[in-house]
Amino acid sequence: MKCQSPHNQKESSGKVNQMNPDNQSEKKRNVAHLRAVAPPVNQMQKKSSLVLRSDEPSTEKNTAEILRALFEGIVHYANLGNFAKAEQLREKLIAEVPTASKTIIRSGEIIEQKKNSLMDPEKIRLWADLFNQFTSSEATAFYFALKEFIVKPNQPVFQQGNCDNRLYFIRSGSLKLKYFDYDVRKNVSMNILRQGDVAGAETFFTLTNHTTNLIAIEESKISYLDKSAYQKILAENHTIESKLLKFCESKQIKFEQERPEAPARRAHQRYKADLIGHMQRFDQDDKLIEEITRVKIIDISSGGLAYQVRNLKIGEASHLHNSRIHITASYQKYSLSYELKKTAKVVSLKFLPFGEYSVHIQFEEPIDENIVMEIAKHTDVMAFI
Repeated sequence: MKCQSPHNQKESSGKVNQMNPDNQSEKKRNVAHLRAVAPPVNQMQKKSSLVLRSDEPSTEKNTAEILRALFEGIVHYANLGNFAKAEQLREKLIAEVPTASKTIIRSGEIIEQKKNSLMDPEKIRLWADLFNQFTSSEATAFYFALKEFIVKPNQPVFQQGNCDNRLYFIRSGSLKLKYFDYDVRKNVSMNILRQGDVAGAETFFTLTNHTTNLIAIEESKISYLDKSAYQKILAENHTIESKLLKFCESKQIKFEQERPEAPARRAHQRYKADLIGHMQRFDQDDKLIEEITRVKIIDISSGGLAYQVRNLKIGEASHLHNSRIHITASYQKYSLSYELKKTAKVVSLKFLPFGEYSVHIQFEEPIDENIVMEIAKHTDVMAFI
């Protein structure tokens, strides 16, 4: 068998090309046509990536090119349903060419229109009461902020004592809501959650730990709203918060009414109070931080108290949660003044209107019930549970 030399191979190849000129021309025409009609996805990705990485100052000429490339990228990714990438390019468009208001508005409309076309009415039907309260843009933002997962039988969704940042919407299946009673050393069932129910509102809207366990009875599908995604959509849809909170409160009332048992969750009776106090936090070395915060004590029990504080930033509130504090307050009994000094742990914080927070603390050592009643009596308020 003879091996062809490179020279002979060239000649052979040339002969083949010469023998089929029509076939070669046709192939070239087809490839050119396909490239013109449908530019490859990787070219669009390279183009948008280059624009995203571009830190060079814009001239009039390349501004037009950036504007066109970004707009094409937004349309491309919106059509693919990759809204995160489309939104990322739109943010870049706003930053790079802020004067292109018509293009910015149009790109937002394209993303929203595409989102609307992909919204599944079946996923909305279970919470139609909530979505009916939203505007069109609010409904779209909320819908696409939701994520899904499946939980298997006996698998926990959340556990007592843990803290997470999710609001759960039960799509299918059934789950048991219960808590462990440390006094009697046993689990106490509270309710069965099914399709259309909501869970996790207590920890989602406040900085606190779960006081219950949610465990799947059967395989269940759950949608959830993550706190970071929620805060992002709130930036452009401020009124979602009041609508969502009202909806969750209505669901929470429903749970309480349907509980087969009515266990007393509070170990101590609370009394309203009206005292001015001062709070200091302990640092990691168990030393008191010098900064003293003036607080208003609004209720007290043998086991703890609640106080209100103003002008607390969200980051500071998060840092305060689960920390150890020292709190002092004075109260009058007839003509004598008494001082209350307690070390405690912050167990939850609740957001209130007008920039106020309600902070709930648990004493490391309980107060005598008689002293608590004296404080309530001499602040001239009635007791409540």
